[in-house]
This record gives sequence, structure tokens and C-alpha cells, in this order.
Amino acid sequence: MFTTKKVKEIMVPIEKYPTIHKDATMVEAILKLHEAVKTAPPEFPPFRAVLVVDEDGKVIGKVGHFAFLKGLEPKYKNLFDVDKLSRVNLSSKFIETLFEKFSLWHEIPMDLCSVASSIKVLDIKQPIEESVDEDETLPMAIHKIIMWQCLSVLVKRGNEVVGILRTSDLINEIENCILKECVKLDKNKETYE
Repeated sequence: MFTTKKVKEIMVPIEKYPTIHKDATMVEAILKLHEAVKTAPPEFPPFRAVLVVDEDGKVIGKVGHFAFLKGLEPKYKNLFDVDKLSRVNLSSKFIETLFEKFSLWHEIPMDLCSVASSIKVLDIKQPIEESVDEDETLPMAIHKIIMWQCLSVLVKRGNEVVGILRTSDLINEIENCILKECVKLDKNKETYE
């Protein structure tokens, strides 16, 4: 039953997830993610992030699509707490004013290769501030993901990261449960008619 299923039952174990050393560049992280997507089984939802590891191979964070985008404009981190701003409903006009006033994306067109080659994964990674325990139920994990407004969350056993829980895997699980229950209900309905 969905409400009693544990995070560890649907998480992607850390061994199956692409990792990159913290001193790698953004280019190397994008290449690693690209290769992981290409070599994943076709039925496997695509990877959207790489896990960042230290010298000892311990996971210290993750770099996903949003981090790649933020990394292209390093001025953001010097001017704003983007994580807090993202939780506030900002008007399009206000966002455009910030863009112009602070000369964000100062070089248009931008030399993506040189920018991405100069950015270290350590500087753009999302740290492990938010995680779920492997024995938490899926409803509790969903609640946390909604509250944190994230697409994936690291899974821990004690203090050790053992996997990643992705919204795509949660949606697949929800879809499977709903379709199974709906089919069951439809069969019962046909029986009673």
C-alpha cells in the first residue's frame, strides 16, 4: 500500500547514480550527466542531477539543472539569497528590473564554454541541508519535497547518504497505484452492473 511504503523501496541507490568530484568543473558535470542519461536503461526516468563527492567519496551535495542555470550567472549568489527569493511570488516586472539594474548576464551572447569551464562544482552544488531518512513513508517524503520545493532529495541512513529520491520516481509510484486501484474499481463496477 502506498501510504506505508518506505522511501528506500523506490529511491535510486547511490551506486546507480552519477557522481562527480567536488573540484570538477561545470563542463565535466554536464558531460557526466549526459553520459549517465545516454547509458541508462530506456525504462529508467532520466537523471536530472549528479551527486557531488569529496576526496573520501562521501556525498556532500548535488548539482541539478537549476544549479547549472544559476551557475551561469555567478552574480546571483553575491547579490541575493536566491533560495529565499524563489519562495516569494515576484512579478515579472520586478524580475526584469533586477536583471537590468544589476547587469545580470552581462555578456550577451555569453561564451558558455569559458564560463562553464571556469565554474567549479563545489561553488554551485546544493548542499545536504535537506534529506529524508530511508525508512520514512512516501507521504512524509512527498510532504517534505513540497515544502522544500525541490525535484529530488538525498536519502540518508543515519548520517550516510545512501540514495536519492526523485519526484519522477514518486510520480511513477503514484501513477502505478492509482491505475491499479482505478482498474480494480472499474472491474468491480462492471461486476455490479
